[in-house]
Amino acid sequence: MGRSNRIVQTTLRMKRIALILILLLQTTFQIKAQFILVPSLHATKIETKKSDIVNYNQLPFIDDFSNYNGLPNQSKWQSVNAMVNNNYQFNPPTIGVVTLDAIDAYGKLYPNANSSNFEADTLLSQPIRLDSIISSTRQKLSKGDSIYFSFYVQPGGGSGQPWETIGSSPSSSDSLILEFYTQEGWQRVWAMGGLPLDTLFAQENAYYKYVMIPIVEDKYFIKDFRFRFRNIASLNNNPQTAYIGNCDQWNIDYVYIDKDRRIEDTTRRELAFVDRAPSMLKHYQSMPANQYIVDEMADSLQIKIVNLYSEPLSSIYKYYIKDQAGNLLHTYDGGFENINPYIMNNSYQSAVSHARPLVNYDFNLLSSWQSFIITHTIKEGVGQDVLSANDTIEFVQKFENYFAYDDGSAENGIGVEPISGSHLAVSYHLNQADTLTAVDIYFNSSLNEANLKSFYICVWKSINKIPVELIYKSEKLTPISDSLNKFVRFELEEAIFLEQGDFSLSLQTKGNDYLNIGFDRNTNSSQYTYSKTGVNWEQSFLSGSVMMRPYFGYKALVGLDEQNKVLDFNFYPNPTSSKIFFQGISNAEKQILDISGRLLISTFENQIDISYLKQGVYILRVENEEGIVETRKIVKTK
Repeated sequence: MGRSNRIVQTTLRMKRIALILILLLQTTFQIKAQFILVPSLHATKIETKKSDIVNYNQLPFIDDFSNYNGLPNQSKWQSVNAMVNNNYQFNPPTIGVVTLDAIDAYGKLYPNANSSNFEADTLLSQPIRLDSIISSTRQKLSKGDSIYFSFYVQPGGGSGQPWETIGSSPSSSDSLILEFYTQEGWQRVWAMGGLPLDTLFAQENAYYKYVMIPIVEDKYFIKDFRFRFRNIASLNNNPQTAYIGNCDQWNIDYVYIDKDRRIEDTTRRELAFVDRAPSMLKHYQSMPANQYIVDEMADSLQIKIVNLYSEPLSSIYKYYIKDQAGNLLHTYDGGFENINPYIMNNSYQSAVSHARPLVNYDFNLLSSWQSFIITHTIKEGVGQDVLSANDTIEFVQKFENYFAYDDGSAENGIGVEPISGSHLAVSYHLNQADTLTAVDIYFNSSLNEANLKSFYICVWKSINKIPVELIYKSEKLTPISDSLNKFVRFELEEAIFLEQGDFSLSLQTKGNDYLNIGFDRNTNSSQYTYSKTGVNWEQSFLSGSVMMRPYFGYKALVGLDEQNKVLDFNFYPNPTSSKIFFQGISNAEKQILDISGRLLISTFENQIDISYLKQGVYILRVENEEGIVETRKIVKTK
């Protein structure tokens, strides 16, 4: 891999980490005196702020940021300190936006950041040939070719109540600026002052502003024409540094430059998805394979499809399910449906077969680690729309060894009131008994890492999602992994056997400390989220998901496959309170290991007495004469 590719990949990861980690509220937000949302900041260094790849574009120039995330497409963009994402958008023209904010390409607040005004992000295009179009012949371009530059812009912050929104609104002193490059330097051609998204909606009757600029001056018709967006930001004036973080977001979408356009060119023949593809599970984004049952499947999906044209169009919607090898397992065909233009009444596709497609499929899990790719497509029934990139969205449905309500992105941070002994709890449900071995927690960073405090992990038996009986409380936590997206895995001091039913995990403060945990605003598990600062547990009504994931089985610790069945033998009973008996594998070593992989029993006999072992889950390891090894799970009952 070349150095430039390594820089691109490193930059993509770091900027994604930084933007995903940041809490996008300008002030501390507190609900019912228990749940608190605060800003955060994550500092990460990359090699460069700018791509060293130069690529000359011809007309048309178009990017709607719909089919990728991370760095802007380097064939079209040179800047790397803005990020393409679908986390901070709110009803965009098409899925995906590029976001400008108050953090640099290192994931830190700009060195010149202050509470007045400072220059923040820049989105810089690659050179665009506005002198001519070269195909079979060369066609000189001029203002007579009616060249227009258009884009959609949306201030961050989302719409609605504070507990439902995503992002941070740019204040009235902030601004977004568009500049064109000439041989004399950069020329400002457009600017917009900061405002809340709801104010923009009142002005435009849409959640974005459509901007169209004619290119008519001779100084722009050069072979290395470029343009750039810049934002001027200002930090929240808060004396507590832990509450100062990223702010003043602007979302840009569907940048389009071409000839032969008109000022009336405000719509385009375009069918597109608006939001990300959903999980096919009713409650979770991911769940352990051995906990999956058909009742976990959603009854239907929520799909948002838009028609950006001026007239109704006919559309065909389908989704496909494939396994990891790419084999087609299932197809849903929603048939033909008409869809009205969004400009008529700000509406999306309402036909149930497209907007609420049924889930009539049951996953057949053959191993303990398995994933499926669900691909959604929308096509025009007659004719063809402008872009095909926004006609497809995908979701990877994972069945591994953990529960996740969240989608892996932390748009906010959440905690409870900093009172000694306070709890932040999340409830889960086991469809069969299992053994909890580790917990992944996503920590939001704050300025100067003010939120790095001590805590306990507590495990509770729950009734109707509410913790009622403390089963386990950690005394010493050992992190055993730290992934790029900042989930940190904590191994429990002992494996916790949990019976079928509801259980909860809680983080308890050791002092008057605030724990700032990642909070995903694009999924909502508030009905499973509770806090306690005194006697009673209180349910959250903050829309989002606490990023805390329980992990089960020894694979979370040692990376073994629990259901890799390569040997032909049987053992019974399982679960058992006393002995295990084997059939079909006499000349083989049988081992019993605890959940951390420590050897407890080894024998070549066809029965093993485990009556003296504690209740819980253990590992059965069988190795035959040829050295072939297989592992299974054994549940020891009372």
